[in-house]
Amino acid sequence: MKRLLLSVFAAALTTAWAVPSTAADFTFGGEYRLRTEYREDMDFNKNVVDGSDFWMQRVRLTANAKATEDTTVKITLQDTRMWGATTNAGGGPQLTDNGATNTFTTASQGAPGSSNSTDLHESYLNVAKLFDSNMSVRLGRQELAYGDQRLIGHFGWSNNGRSFDAIKFTHAGDVANVDLFYSKITEANITNTDQEFSGIYASSAKLLPGHTLDVYALTLRDHAKGGTPFGWGATLGNTTVEGTPDKTQVLNTYGVRVKGATAGIDYTAELPVQRGSISTRVVNGAGTNTAQTHNYRIKASAFALKVGYNVPAAAKLRIGFEYDRASGDKSGNYANGNTRAPRKDETINTFFNLFPTNHDKLGLMDQQAWRNVRAWNLNASLSPMDKVSLLASYWKFKLDSRYDAWYGAASWNTNPAGIRAANTETTARGASDDIGREIDLIANYKYNSSVTLELGAARFLPGKFVKNKIETSYITDKDTKPQDWAYFSVTSAF
Repeated sequence: MKRLLLSVFAAALTTAWAVPSTAADFTFGGEYRLRTEYREDMDFNKNVVDGSDFWMQRVRLTANAKATEDTTVKITLQDTRMWGATTNAGGGPQLTDNGATNTFTTASQGAPGSSNSTDLHESYLNVAKLFDSNMSVRLGRQELAYGDQRLIGHFGWSNNGRSFDAIKFTHAGDVANVDLFYSKITEANITNTDQEFSGIYASSAKLLPGHTLDVYALTLRDHAKGGTPFGWGATLGNTTVEGTPDKTQVLNTYGVRVKGATAGIDYTAELPVQRGSISTRVVNGAGTNTAQTHNYRIKASAFALKVGYNVPAAAKLRIGFEYDRASGDKSGNYANGNTRAPRKDETINTFFNLFPTNHDKLGLMDQQAWRNVRAWNLNASLSPMDKVSLLASYWKFKLDSRYDAWYGAASWNTNPAGIRAANTETTARGASDDIGREIDLIANYKYNSSVTLELGAARFLPGKFVKNKIETSYITDKDTKPQDWAYFSVTSAF
């Protein structure tokens, strides 16, 4: 399959250069990125030796074809791989992927779980001025990114990134631009368990002079019946809901975002709320037809505020502050910790941050997602010389609800286990909500117009919530240790 895709793309490039310019205008570009990462003490237990280091490479080749004044086609071929992550199917080393198998694909091995793959990252048709209007339509695999990408993003930090199989209509108005999109997340064909994500996103920079106002409504639907809630095996709250879904599951997200700057001060504020439902059926007792229905209601919210002051100086110094909150479930795990007992209530309060670009939103180490959290941050950035920029950041994290789990960026769609697991109702009463602190440092150097070098380092100091979990999980190992992480990347855009 890889060879076929590469052959097709190569043939397309060859044909493009051979086709007369009167047929279509072609532009070509791409990206090469290499990043190495090192992480130590991933479980925060100083008596357990663990760590990881690896090299990841990503190559993207993009072709844009302008067939007419209003019709364009974009194709981005992407190859991602982990250096040395293939072995010959018959044993022994393998320095190419011909007949090889990937041996480094799971996050449990310390890597981000991305496998060696060649695929189409983007492939879409765009038609502007649809029927001589201000409307355009984009059909096919495409990136979707809105606002600060807290809810919808292309996740460029990831080696694979994210794109959606979607249809998007855009209306460019005098006052606001409005996007209306529909995407298919999973396709189960005849089993009728498809998952769909759609929404409307309006953005205006003219309603409030000097400010940008965004308003949006998003819907995630899962038609699974008899499967798991939202197809992921974990509820939006802190534990698996009882029973199996018997109706279409719906999660609606409504929000507003405001961004502006004046007199050297810049700010961004965003407030989303979530409503929805999950209906399940539970058969009471083996061999009986008696069933109990649970109608779970989703009621969650989140908030993010970023404020910065640009100090008048040649070094372009900016001092910033940020506060983030995302609601957690208030009802406890299961009543009295009994996994066969129903939840204390049928309201799910855990905010679910959909399809975000998690990295760099709540610390560089990806220890915290925008779920069941209260966090604040102090940061400073400056450019001491041309082509060089520096960033220093300090984070403090707490649980919004002690009854809910500690959600990391990598566990945004799973039910956390181990030291991240939610407390039972009994233990949560005396549990600490102190997750920990994080210190981040980044240095960025623009070598030339194409090549950028970046070096980053961070340390996460676990709080009492983590320490208590360590003492519970490792009875004889009562000492925690900070987790350290560092990376270096080289990126060339052409």
